[in-house]
Amino acid sequence: MTTQINPRTPARADTAAQSGSREVVLDVRNLKVYYSTPTGDVRAVDDVSFKVYQGEILGLVGESGCGKTTTAMAILRMVQPPGGIVGGQILLDETDLVPMNEKELRDIRWNALALIPQGAMNSLNPIMRISDQIKEAIETHEGKQNGRQLKERILTLFGLVGLPSRIYDMYPHELSGGMKQRVCIAMAIVLNPSLIIADEP
Repeated sequence: MTTQINPRTPARADTAAQSGSREVVLDVRNLKVYYSTPTGDVRAVDDVSFKVYQGEILGLVGESGCGKTTTAMAILRMVQPPGGIVGGQILLDETDLVPMNEKELRDIRWNALALIPQGAMNSLNPIMRISDQIKEAIETHEGKQNGRQLKERILTLFGLVGLPSRIYDMYPHELSGGMKQRVCIAMAIVLNPSLIIADEP
């Protein structure tokens, strides 16, 4: 039996945001994500509503299988079949992501909305150097970059997340699990998105 997540009154990093004194970055309204099975729908996320304010850290806490990751994937519009969003709104900076097509979503992911995945081991391309994976994320959204400036930008990013410069030309299999996780964090923040979702980092 699947436990449903329903964070009606989520714990917040502070109470200032509740007063409406800060800008709402994410507004999830009555979100429903169901998975179709031969015996009927599994209501993994059922009528969930919450807001995330600018500068706020919001945590969703619950049992394994209660819908935390499904909620995160729904916000990113990355729920895979047989799952699907069957109701609700996901407003990012007042723009509803639910009706968007894949092309529109590609412009938003990483640029305005980024993910730190739960499994860093499986999130990096095993045949691409670390630097090339970050370059690809940058140039996909910002266009071709000056090589030297791009390298300096990536090395500065490494410093922010506590990675040594020597990993620049390394492949994922040459890094420890913790270093791979930091690479994923670096990729999530490289484009300064409005919202970062961390799935059990």
